Amino acid sequence: MIPALQYSRAMRAPNVAFMNSFRTFTAISRFAFCLAGIASAQWLSGRPWRAQESPRAKIAQGEYVIHEKESGGAFGPFGEEMYNFHESFTLSEGEKGRYEVEGVRSFESPRDAPHSDRFTAELDRDLAVIRVTEFAKLRWVEDSGPLSCEFLAAELDCSSGGSNPKREIKVRTPLDKPYGLLWPLSPFSFGGVVRQVERDASKAAPIEMVRIEQPGMTNPVQATVLQGPLQYLGDTDFEAAGRKWRAHEFSLKVPANPEYLIWASSKGLLLALAFEHEHPDWKSEGLRLERFESSREF
Repeated sequence: MIPALQYSRAMRAPNVAFMNSFRTFTAISRFAFCLAGIASAQWLSGRPWRAQESPRAKIAQGEYVIHEKESGGAFGPFGEEMYNFHESFTLSEGEKGRYEVEGVRSFESPRDAPHSDRFTAELDRDLAVIRVTEFAKLRWVEDSGPLSCEFLAAELDCSSGGSNPKREIKVRTPLDKPYGLLWPLSPFSFGGVVRQVERDASKAAPIEMVRIEQPGMTNPVQATVLQGPLQYLGDTDFEAAGRKWRAHEFSLKVPANPEYLIWASSKGLLLALAFEHEHPDWKSEGLRLERFESSREF
């Protein structure tokens, strides 16, 4: 019993209503005191206080895998080929109708040299990339990482990261058409770029694809812009991740590269990416959505 409350021994039963009111008042006072303490701590730290912090709701998860028969399963430009590529991801709700992605990209480059790099990305409501961060290092720069790119309206702004801002490598690439990343391989970038153009089978849409490579120590990062037509081929039934989709199909041809075929869902989720080979089964190879589970329609 609280010491401040004294009851006479002559009282055979306590005043229950009074006791309940007092306990309620005490609980409310303690709660208010805790809130005041939290608010003071937030004010002193300079950070805004939020009434409720909750994790983002996860709405989908999946995995992309590359299947290639030629060149021992290699994929990518000469000198930067990847083998046994897997990209697992989780898609969560973001602010203002956007999406947040967390994932792990694993591969071998060169053969039998394993890499496993965590990455995050922010997507707009059409699943187009806004920014991406990869927790990895550049090949020729020891003090680098995480690597990040901002997909701005007229510029791709990339940074090498690192502990010393003065040595940070920044690559700013001006662009004036719908664009995406050709290399490093980014499934969400390919899916996003097809959402930026009008689906008109009678004419192709000019787009720009950026290839970021790491030539050597004297030139650790190099960005090349390749412009080409993105042609909408129509809608088709497509199978990916163990289910059937109604997919938008596109072809893309950029200089010094084979023809690409792209299949995306109606919401902009990349289903598959294949590039032309000499053998007739090349359309079934390349990057494919191997696994996908979702609480929403994509």
